[in-house]
Amino acid sequence: MQKSLIGKYILICLFAGFTVLFSQTAEDLHKQNLQLDKIKQEITRLEKELQNKSRTERESLQTLENLNRQNLLLNNLINNLLAEENEKEIAIGQIQARIDSIENRMKNLKESYARYVVWVYKNRGLSMWRFVFNAESFNQAVQRYKYLQYVSDENAKALGQLKTNREQLGELRLRLVDEKETKQNLVDQKMTEQESLKRKEKEKKELLAVLKKDKRSIAAEISSKRRAEIVIKNLIAKLIETERARKAKSHENKMNMKKNVQDFDYSGFENFGQLKGRLSWPIKEGRVVRDFGENKNEKLNTVTLNYGIDIAVRGKESVRAVAEGIVSAIDWIPGYGSVVIITHRDEYRTVYGHVANISVKEGERIKAGNPIGSVNESLEGNILHFEIWSERNYQNPDVWLARK
Repeated sequence: MQKSLIGKYILICLFAGFTVLFSQTAEDLHKQNLQLDKIKQEITRLEKELQNKSRTERESLQTLENLNRQNLLLNNLINNLLAEENEKEIAIGQIQARIDSIENRMKNLKESYARYVVWVYKNRGLSMWRFVFNAESFNQAVQRYKYLQYVSDENAKALGQLKTNREQLGELRLRLVDEKETKQNLVDQKMTEQESLKRKEKEKKELLAVLKKDKRSIAAEISSKRRAEIVIKNLIAKLIETERARKAKSHENKMNMKKNVQDFDYSGFENFGQLKGRLSWPIKEGRVVRDFGENKNEKLNTVTLNYGIDIAVRGKESVRAVAEGIVSAIDWIPGYGSVVIITHRDEYRTVYGHVANISVKEGERIKAGNPIGSVNESLEGNILHFEIWSERNYQNPDVWLARK
């Protein structure tokens, strides 16, 4: 009897836990859908902006930036759809596990009840009271009476549990169908957006071929990098303030015994400061074409201040995280295109500019060597922009990176 009660309690807990999990998933899904809608709206706005330009206007650096921006948004959209698809796969597995558990429970209940029915059938001609009164002693009679009452009560409960289980099973199977349909819709959406991304990449490649012949466009791109450094500096400052506010909120929640949903603990990460002089490179092969500090372009007679280094590569070389950290920002900045910022231990941050095919999401924890995307193509070629910051102070990557 005790085992039966425990089994019933476990089943109820499992189902209740599933209900809570499902409601949380539904809430998260709603937030994700709002985020996806926002991305789609921005893509539509940029596409309309591009369509309203004349052919001459389309062949400009602004159009290239428009396409790069759309590519980043499409890439984010695909990553979000992929994440949702994975979540649905997990949800489907959890529902199926619960269905299997309930079906197994029902099988045991049916077998137990079947044994009771057989017993009743075999003793159908025998009065139950005779079974009690034929006892050899009063104590045996009491025990037989209690046994019969227990068997009767347990089988009544078994019938009730079977009915409840059937209802739960029906609900779970309906949810399983819904989850599978939702997952298939996500797969279809992902494939559609991937096709859109391919078309945009083709448009961009054709535009690059035209703009590379125009020195004015190249000069304009270099000029935009000057402004981009200021934007990156401001973005770093904003991340520092956000991190401080997060830590203060986390401390407040701990004092009030509240759970902080997104509590990043960097203390267990590798010590970034100790990696000085032996830090991994963000790409496997490449050469530095623009050093840290002031750089003069003799052909264009321009001087730019570089907060990091620019590394030229052949083709779309994979970009990798140089150390363990949290992806704290993915943004688009004119001059450096898609930018990924990773926060490391002790307020160190690394910046990766001109990144395409971004495969990470904000808030994701990654390790040294994990891929974050590939080197994007600009008017100057496939060049990765890389920076290192210690709080608000930019560092010389040459001092940090391991000697090749």
